[in-house]
Amino acid sequence: MPYIVGVNNHMGSELTTHADQMNQIFTILKKENLFFIDSRTSLKSQGQASARLLKLKFAHRDVFLDNRQETEYIAGQLRELVGTAKKNGSAIGIGHPYKATLLALSKELPKLKDKVEIVRASELTAIPE
Repeated sequence: MPYIVGVNNHMGSELTTHADQMNQIFTILKKENLFFIDSRTSLKSQGQASARLLKLKFAHRDVFLDNRQETEYIAGQLRELVGTAKKNGSAIGIGHPYKATLLALSKELPKLKDKVEIVRASELTAIPE
């Protein structure tokens, strides 16, 4: 896939709980110099442990933006994301190209520019200690 720099487990929560499979996947990602962002859709995810073992750049999401496809809800999730970023120094939000998400982002992103710096996900990845 051209221009790919990293991957995310959009689907596959069950797979993330299996260390052997995650190690196999991360071996390929490392070879291709790709990072991984864990959606954290399973409390038993082995993503961070596998990334630590294989020295793969890694991060996890902090807030799902659009569990509900309602613009007001998504706007609230964006405010939560900003709060998390201010508290922790950074935060990753994950959303989908739903109509409601795109509408909420188009309305809310201009308001966020004075509150936080929006960066590429790759800038928030690191090899876990």
